[in-house]
Amino acid sequence: MGLLSRLFDPDGSSRQLRASTVGQLREAAAAPLRPTEPDSPEELLQRTQALILEINSSAADLPGIGVVLARAVTDTVQAALTGPDATRIDINVRVAFNATLTDYLPGSIRAYVAAVRSAGRDGEAQATDALVEQLTTLRRSVEDLARAGRDRDMSALQVHGRFLEDKFSQSELNL
Repeated sequence: MGLLSRLFDPDGSSRQLRASTVGQLREAAAAPLRPTEPDSPEELLQRTQALILEINSSAADLPGIGVVLARAVTDTVQAALTGPDATRIDINVRVAFNATLTDYLPGSIRAYVAAVRSAGRDGEAQATDALVEQLTTLRRSVEDLARAGRDRDMSALQVHGRFLEDKFSQSELNL
């Protein structure tokens, strides 16, 4: 047990919590997915929960800013998938969320952990900079996707409003 571990976790409770989280992650991964529509909000929420467990279990291997940024990505996806219009999220947005949850975000985390393990402390600063850059880009992209979904709904409402106004308003040609 390292010096910092003894200072910040003298009773070893974080090790127990980590073991518990890893067990939950394994259960979530082993649980069969319900037969739902691919990229449905329900399925994406399950993937989000599994990724949150993976991030939490990897927290000891990640810099604090990496954990915060990764969770910001999952929180944004989760908010979009649990919002009032979750069932109407565009398929392109759902496909992008799926890729983020299954490839981009876990890939960045796993690549960081592997890079630090192979390079040691000498390469940790460089790997951390790369991780922060990747996670910041992912966070911005996911926020843009969620906003685009909301804006698309607002645009559709505005277009429909203009249509109704043109269709049913009094025309100056009618005398």
